[in-house]
Amino acid sequence: MYDYEAVLMGAEVFFQAHTLMFLVVGFFLGFFVGSIPGFNDANIMAILLPFSLIFEPTMAIIAMVAIYTGAQAGGSIPAILLNIPGTPGNAASILDGYPMAKKGLAGYALGLSLGASTVGSLTGAVLALLLAPIIGVYALSFGPAEMFMVVLLGMTVVSTLAADNMTKGLLIAAFGILVSLMGADPMTGFARGTYNISFLYDGMPLIPVLLGLFGFSELLLLLGSKTVSDTADEEQKWSELFRGLKHAFRHRFNMMRSSLVGFVVGVIPGAGATIGSFLAYGMAKQWSGKPEEFGKGSPEGLIASDSANNATACGAVVPMLTLGVPGSASTLVMLAALVLHGVRPGPQFFANFQAESYAILYALFGATFLIAVLGMVMCRYMQRVVFIPTAILVPVVSVLIFIGAYAWRFLAFDIFLMIIFGLVGLLLRAKKYPVPAFLLAIILGPMLESNYLRATRIGGLDVFFESYLSIVLFSLVVLSVLAPFIVSLRKRRTA
Repeated sequence: MYDYEAVLMGAEVFFQAHTLMFLVVGFFLGFFVGSIPGFNDANIMAILLPFSLIFEPTMAIIAMVAIYTGAQAGGSIPAILLNIPGTPGNAASILDGYPMAKKGLAGYALGLSLGASTVGSLTGAVLALLLAPIIGVYALSFGPAEMFMVVLLGMTVVSTLAADNMTKGLLIAAFGILVSLMGADPMTGFARGTYNISFLYDGMPLIPVLLGLFGFSELLLLLGSKTVSDTADEEQKWSELFRGLKHAFRHRFNMMRSSLVGFVVGVIPGAGATIGSFLAYGMAKQWSGKPEEFGKGSPEGLIASDSANNATACGAVVPMLTLGVPGSASTLVMLAALVLHGVRPGPQFFANFQAESYAILYALFGATFLIAVLGMVMCRYMQRVVFIPTAILVPVVSVLIFIGAYAWRFLAFDIFLMIIFGLVGLLLRAKKYPVPAFLLAIILGPMLESNYLRATRIGGLDVFFESYLSIVLFSLVVLSVLAPFIVSLRKRRTA
């Protein structure tokens, strides 16, 4: 099963000076891009794709792996400090990260995030190295019916996000699904709800929606404040970061469970980090002894989302290498880079490119080390964002999110769309509707619809219960829905 000579050859390729240089440069670039709202790893990798032809394919992919991993870790920084996710996978990080920053615990929250990101990335790297040669084939077991159940399982997190008012949560989730269905029908191609606006034919663009709901609306709210946090100590240095890093390891079971969830979701082609992080967040709240603290600055929630997010990135690399099927937008660019170099990933990739394949997997370990070391240094200075006067911060961040909205598709229409969703986000907050539930529904709605239509066309409604995997996933959906009620009932009995 494993060729140990190939494992050693891969290490020899990876530990060359120029390989490590590509890794460090890629990580710096990814971490920096991830920390800028609206600029995600897939964008920068696509821009750099033509330049990758200058280098060897292994070097190019290692640099892209470093960009991918760095962006996932760096995306939590604006989520925690500004309530603006750096990437869609970091959306769950705002739920508890930003409330902690507003309480004056920005450094502590960043330390928690770095600890969770390091463990999540390390767990994902270990699982990828051990299981990549054998696990990729099992990803083919996920057909439309199984993918529908996976997405449905992700949708059950709405019950966790809207625990305070389930009615509002379900209403806003239903509204989010309706919004997500705008655009062309995935089967017939007919336009739905586009109002003859051609820019909406491809569906609702995610980045402008995300930047509007969280970024633009938060900037409007900050106009009435002097700084993000009025309670923090401006003199806090390394101590808060190290305290957060240390406290993260007090939640070892939470980190390991969330990392496993994230890796499994990452291996499933098309699932993505958003499902993984929200699913892990929901599970953490269900298992927590203090679920009432979630959404108000709970370390458990931030740890769960960030460890799952980074593990998902490692998991997404596995089907790209072993099946030639990208697990995310970023791995799609990696796949394109390999194809442009004349290398076709697939079941024979590990046999035909033994040293190169293991060198790519070792890059996941190298990026994990950089998260722990370089990430700490960067966060040491970034935590001071919460002390910048809003008179300076709001205009600067506004420029960044306007550019980020435009850079997604290079359309001025997306800036207009971002402003609209910013006002929608402001209204939802004023009326106490859970904005994350709305975003989750917009992200998962198209996946829910397309997989449902494909599955029913293959075998009708019976197809959802024909495979053992589908039945197991449906059981998890039912369990996830009932879990909050079971926990509440047990608490009443013990009280």
